[in-house]
Amino acid sequence: MINKPAIAKNTKGINPDKVLLWENTRKEIRESLKSGDLKAAIIPTGSTEQHSEHLALCTDIAMATFVSQQVALKLYPKVTVSTPCPVGYSPYHMARKGTLSIRRETFKAYVFDIAESLAAHGINNILVINGHGGNGGLLEESVGEWREKLGVTMEVLSYWSMLSTEDHEKYLQTYQDARDGKLSEVEKSALSHASEFETSLLMAAYPERVRSITMEEYDDAKLNYAQSSLSSEVISYYKRHYSEEEWPERIEAEHNGRDRARHQQALLGTVEKGQALLDLLTNRIGQKIENMIEATGSSAD
Repeated sequence: MINKPAIAKNTKGINPDKVLLWENTRKEIRESLKSGDLKAAIIPTGSTEQHSEHLALCTDIAMATFVSQQVALKLYPKVTVSTPCPVGYSPYHMARKGTLSIRRETFKAYVFDIAESLAAHGINNILVINGHGGNGGLLEESVGEWREKLGVTMEVLSYWSMLSTEDHEKYLQTYQDARDGKLSEVEKSALSHASEFETSLLMAAYPERVRSITMEEYDDAKLNYAQSSLSSEVISYYKRHYSEEEWPERIEAEHNGRDRARHQQALLGTVEKGQALLDLLTNRIGQKIENMIEATGSSAD
């Protein structure tokens, strides 16, 4: 289970555990449903995967859970946060030690089963907040079928999709540099993962999960993720999960230059940038759930 997130601002003294489904008793959930107070649930999804040398492997699921909790606290007592899905579809990161990955079908089955459980309890509004890019397409291609099967209002979003290019450029130096043509193609390809953006978010939400690693220390590690350097076990894994034509290309897409650029960009992260972006996310996702609830009109009797 993900460690408890930090307390959100302006919660008016609400115990942050109150919005986490797994911290409640059956009596508390039953009474919240019966009173009509509880109207929606969030399912956080993410991954357990490498995030360069400096961020904890749980970054994606930790941030999805953190954002979910902040939204639920903002809307208390209308929303509960379901137990997260902590591992996602990440086969392309298996060359980096510590990464875990599950099959597409396993991931989709997990999310559906949690949603089906929530619907069985009479929760008619379900939002999946995703924190890992590899899960996004799987959720988007499935949500229509899930919505129809369960007869509920159900939406999915990757939390960063609620931020515009202008938002990134306002707060993040790397996005400003990309806009101004100062980054190479390799450097631009590094923007989304374990770089300034995610590092700033984690610094604001979970500073204990951010390690201090200098570029000198990074370079001293002499990391090499080229295809020729991979172990036989990793190559066997890739061959099981990709076609013969596809897997070398996927591996080469994770080349050493991008890996180094990510770490270099991460050094620009700050708590202030992360907090500003988290405030935007909390407000915008909170409004989305409010709209879902208003459109549905009710929860369980």
